[in-house]
Amino acid sequence: MESNTLSWDIVEKPIFSNDTVLTSHKAIFRNDTNKLLNVTKQSYTPTSNERFLEVVERMNEITGFPIRCYDEFEGGKKVLAFLECTEPIKVSGYDFTDYMLIGNSHDSSTGFFIGNSSMMIRCKNRFSKIFRQLQIHHTKNHDQKIEGLLKNFETYMQQRQLLFSKMEEMQNVEIDESIKTALVERLVRMSEEEKLGNEELTSRKKNLITNINTCIEKECIVLGDTAFGLVQGITNFTTHVRRNRENVFGNVLGGAARINEEAFRFCEAWV
Repeated sequence: MESNTLSWDIVEKPIFSNDTVLTSHKAIFRNDTNKLLNVTKQSYTPTSNERFLEVVERMNEITGFPIRCYDEFEGGKKVLAFLECTEPIKVSGYDFTDYMLIGNSHDSSTGFFIGNSSMMIRCKNRFSKIFRQLQIHHTKNHDQKIEGLLKNFETYMQQRQLLFSKMEEMQNVEIDESIKTALVERLVRMSEEEKLGNEELTSRKKNLITNINTCIEKECIVLGDTAFGLVQGITNFTTHVRRNRENVFGNVLGGAARINEEAFRFCEAWV
């Protein structure tokens, strides 16, 4: 679901056991559908959507980046905002559409975070990365730390530039078929017996390997047999071929995001 705003918020409610309020835990619900988002300890300090929207709008004022859209994942357990970066980015001569990603969770899975979401215009392959340096856990003083994020826009720009510099370096790293095979085997979770041919692959895994290899070859024909071509092959698979259980703008969360991140780390190691 992509929208221009988030029209709901969270509400905290007590949990009862035998008509007695549990003092150690609480529940967090959506206030529009009453959907349960989390059961957590009383010490957990959530960030409301109202506060989230305030931070997004202030970041819009600070950066001048227009707010592209809002999105939500798993029924609102995570909420996301995308601000379109106005500074153009190229990798090896290819143009990218680029977004500042701001996110928050209501289910304790992540804290408040900032990252980057990009799309190569040539092929519309999407890749997103949450920056470890720009994550804040939902603790007692987390609201003050969020204020600190607003004052550290330069950190975001540095991490963004580092991300694209790594992609540029990947384009200078030549790879062979053994490296492609090693990544595919990792992504499909092939066992040692399957690699040795002592255990037959399931039809599902065979199809998965075929689809990934097709996407890799498609991108490497254009970009060359490089680590960058390999990464783009995987993002091509997760963007255009893989059936994702739940789609989120930019492939920020879920199975597609995990596959992209694993492939990126694998290729980054070769750099």
